[in-house]
Amino acid sequence: MTLKRTTLIRVTSAAVLFTISLTAALSAQVTTYTLEELIAMGLARNPRLAAGTLEVAARESAYQASRRLFNPEFEFRLGRADSHDKLENRRTFGLAITQPIESPFKRHHRIEIEKGVWEESRELHSARILETVFDIKLRFYTLLLLQEKELLLERISDSVRNMELLVRKRSELGEVKQLDAIKLQVETLKAAKEMTVLRAEMAMARDNLNVLLDNGLVPEFKVAGGLEFRPVPLDVDALLDRALAGHPLIQARIKHLEQRQSNILYVKGQRFPDLALSGFNDSELDGVNRGVAITLAIPLWNFKSKEVAEAVNLSRMSERELGAARLELANDVRASMRRVRLAEETLSIFTTALLRQVRESLDIAELSYREGEISLLDFLDSQRTYNSVLGDYQLALFDWNVAMAALEKAVGETIR
Repeated sequence: MTLKRTTLIRVTSAAVLFTISLTAALSAQVTTYTLEELIAMGLARNPRLAAGTLEVAARESAYQASRRLFNPEFEFRLGRADSHDKLENRRTFGLAITQPIESPFKRHHRIEIEKGVWEESRELHSARILETVFDIKLRFYTLLLLQEKELLLERISDSVRNMELLVRKRSELGEVKQLDAIKLQVETLKAAKEMTVLRAEMAMARDNLNVLLDNGLVPEFKVAGGLEFRPVPLDVDALLDRALAGHPLIQARIKHLEQRQSNILYVKGQRFPDLALSGFNDSELDGVNRGVAITLAIPLWNFKSKEVAEAVNLSRMSERELGAARLELANDVRASMRRVRLAEETLSIFTTALLRQVRESLDIAELSYREGEISLLDFLDSQRTYNSVLGDYQLALFDWNVAMAALEKAVGETIR
């Protein structure tokens, strides 16, 4: 009997230790990330950014390769020569090395085109970085909002459970109707249902954020911090000047226009002949012929008029596209600024009086119900109003943070 009891104690102890270890292991999987950590991970792991980095590297390699000279051409000829009277024949051979020399009118502008393609891809990659950072911020703020809702629902559930205990005791004493206890049970079930829906939304929000980071986040992770409101002085004209001067999308359009302008000069440069300098050594029937040769490729039949007209029209199109991009960017900056101002005005309504008033109203309603001065229905209405205002306040904070993130993306830099 003692042996069985000892064995049972050992098994139980082992089970307890295993449970503790498993709980610790599961708890260790829950990691909290700050916004700065998520952005750093996104810049390092995002698949689109990784592909863009490779594209920029490829464009730079193409530009570097375009600066090299053309390879020389080596020619070897082997044959047999017969004299006209058929009295003599012998083997012949020839060697020739030809170095193509590109016209300087073409070479410079061809290199400039390749350089522009590289610089444009670099600016477009910077624009992708801005877009990715905005997407990470949006999903981060979404998770923060859902976490705040989760805390609010937990407080609602605790309040309803405490009130349910109070109503049940008063119901047993005959001070309140049994219907009040049933109403509170219904409220408890509603809170549990809302929590289930909320946690499903949080799981989807985690997945959406994790995709941007190439699934590099641990399961059931959380985000650190809260939805904050830190107003900064904003000057629309100054922000517009900064955006139009340095935004990557505008710079990419400028680089594209420069490519088109270089292409006009490159096509015109094709009207000038290219050179080929050759050195040869030919062993012929009656001796050896050595020398040098210069070859000119003369554009006699095609003077590139059609190509020049096409390049000019493409350049004009790029000018119009640059103008359109500037108008769109300016509109984005102004629209983002309006959303920031609207969110600030909404938040001021909450912070100046509304939050304090609904908190006081709920405290009065709870005290009045405990003292029997109001009905349970009136108290539940006050509680719903308070929770609704708190939810609207968190949503207003979310709107302001998202609007600021959108404004920073439109301007192309962080706003302090």
